[in-house]
Amino acid sequence: MRMVLTPGGRRRLTERLAAVRAELDAIVADMPAALESGDTSGWHDNFAFEDNQRRQHQLAHRLRELERILDQAELISPWTRPPDRAWVGARVRYQDPDDPADEPRTVWLAGFGDGDPACGRISYDSPLGRALLGAAEGEVRTVQVAGVARSLEVLELGPTPAGEER
Repeated sequence: MRMVLTPGGRRRLTERLAAVRAELDAIVADMPAALESGDTSGWHDNFAFEDNQRRQHQLAHRLRELERILDQAELISPWTRPPDRAWVGARVRYQDPDDPADEPRTVWLAGFGDGDPACGRISYDSPLGRALLGAAEGEVRTVQVAGVARSLEVLELGPTPAGEER
């Protein structure tokens, strides 16, 4: 699977990596105290130690996953002009052509796993992102939302939002 990131997405991924590393370091530093807090036989019947081990394994897995994405992801240049088709980094304005009351929405297609709908950033690997990816202005696409097919008409394509180019 091809993984693509914008410069801003790469920065956010690097910040997530640092946060996971810091959390993992804190768990590792707490292991001696957790070991001493329970049964003297060590790991057996020692909830704090077992919980730390579980969390350590989860964080180590997440760290490897984020590092793999960072290593394999292709960094793309931001759009300075509107693209012909929706692609990672492009701003997309759309609405449901079947619902006259539907207000147009504007999102921008973010890189792999970099979505944050509250910020208007939709990852291209999300259902909405996959539906919009490759669409031209005026094109109607379909997306499944909660098991219901919904039409989306692309009204306008725009450049990468300011601040995402770094």
